[in-house]
Amino acid sequence: MWEIPPRWSSFLVRYYHRGIILMAAGLALVLMLSTPPAQWLPAGALTILLFAVATEMLPVSLLHGGTQVTLGFPIVCTVIAMYGTVPAMAVDSLPTLLAGVLLNRSYPLRHRLRWGLFNAAQSAISAGAAGIAYYWCSTGATGFLTIHTLLALTLAAVIYLMVNALLVSVAGALYNRESLPNIWQYMLRIVLPTYILVMPLSILLILLLRTYHVAGFVLVAVPFLAARECFRQRIQQIRNYRETIRALGLLVQHADPYTSGHLQRVSQMTISVATRLGVPSRHIELLPEAAALHDLGKVGVDEAVLNKLTPLTEADWQMIRSHPLKGAEVVSGIKHIEPVALWITLHHERPDGKGYPFGLKLGEIPIEAHIIAVVDAFDAMVGDDEKGEQRPYRKPKTVPEAIAELQKGAGTQFHPEVVKAFIEALAAGEFGVEHAKHAVSVMARQAVA
Repeated sequence: MWEIPPRWSSFLVRYYHRGIILMAAGLALVLMLSTPPAQWLPAGALTILLFAVATEMLPVSLLHGGTQVTLGFPIVCTVIAMYGTVPAMAVDSLPTLLAGVLLNRSYPLRHRLRWGLFNAAQSAISAGAAGIAYYWCSTGATGFLTIHTLLALTLAAVIYLMVNALLVSVAGALYNRESLPNIWQYMLRIVLPTYILVMPLSILLILLLRTYHVAGFVLVAVPFLAARECFRQRIQQIRNYRETIRALGLLVQHADPYTSGHLQRVSQMTISVATRLGVPSRHIELLPEAAALHDLGKVGVDEAVLNKLTPLTEADWQMIRSHPLKGAEVVSGIKHIEPVALWITLHHERPDGKGYPFGLKLGEIPIEAHIIAVVDAFDAMVGDDEKGEQRPYRKPKTVPEAIAELQKGAGTQFHPEVVKAFIEALAAGEFGVEHAKHAVSVMARQAVA
């Protein structure tokens, strides 16, 4: 993927923010002109607006990106179905703006206003797109609890989620200079299950409001707060297990200091390669953890053997070859990441059957283990000059030399399709601009040859 030059990054972020705000304002203006003023914010929607403000003041923080989400989604769906698209845009955007300015007081007011306006604008666009989809799909429907209207509400929810995740992910990609597909997939993986769980809450809220009007809010408060607490606990559970991963990674670093940045880089590279190979999303989610822990078993290997400068004895090799099984044994007991134990066990197996610990061949080894093997080998060969991570027993190679080694080993030491996907990702700049230049140069020479 093309990496945004630093000098363009702030420029693109600034004008992306402004573009989204102008787009939201334009969409709101068009919809307001086509809607009678009395329907812009009816009394019932105004009451819901106050409830929406309360939900925005109770955000749940997502893991490590600083992103916060709320459970205002059922409220937006309710307003779309009962009052229309313009009130839904107001109910979604105004509380978002208010919360953005009042919360996170540690940031300067100017920063809060800028991001508050952006978040309010993207919320308005998401709600507007969902509302348009709902009324387009529900045209001609009679009554609420019909297949037609329920399908329309489901479509509106899907549109809202996709648009919201895309707009936020583009901002994250521009601001952090990260891969847009990776950020978008991350957002969908975290938020989608929760949105599916709270969809019935939207239907319940609509039924209560249609039957009991404003008093229906009192009846929905308990399930709403329960849904929020379930969401918070799920995020906390994921946070706890990721902290366990980091703690285990520190153990590996203490056992082998030369793997410090290596583990982090390998974790990042596996995602791009796995995505190119069409690995299932559930496995892609676990691959960074597997990559970070693939050498965990080295904790049980004598440090003198790991950093030995003279040729290894057979006893030394037996000790080193035992580290995949030792690492897998530890990981298999950790909830949420048991599946990666197999990948860790087999990441030193080879397509030609000359790997260890079992001597498996191509077709018997999971593709995830092949991916870890390739990215692990490349980064171990290249290392990181700035951080002094070269192995004492191995002279570092240049990027073209490392690529040549991977290509030489394709089909014997490495899975050929994984090598191909890795080099393509390298050339696309997904692992850094400098590496990309070398990879493109190598591929160009091969094309000429």
